[in-house]
Amino acid sequence: MRSNPRAKRSEKKEGLCRCPYCDASLSKPFPFCKTCGKEMRFCKSCGQALPTEARVCPGCGQIV
Repeated sequence: MRSNPRAKRSEKKEGLCRCPYCDASLSKPFPFCKTCGKEMRFCKSCGQALPTEARVCPGCGQIV
């Protein structure tokens, strides 16, 4: 399934992100996903939500 680039742009403008576990829309910086309850981490370089086990940001490639 392809993601909508316009939706991603509007989410960034509004300070929103998607949970990497359940894909719920969240306000940044929310420490836990309100839908699935997983702990949220964010890339310090680009602000993308990261799975807790991530070592590299999938958005910008920065080592986390």
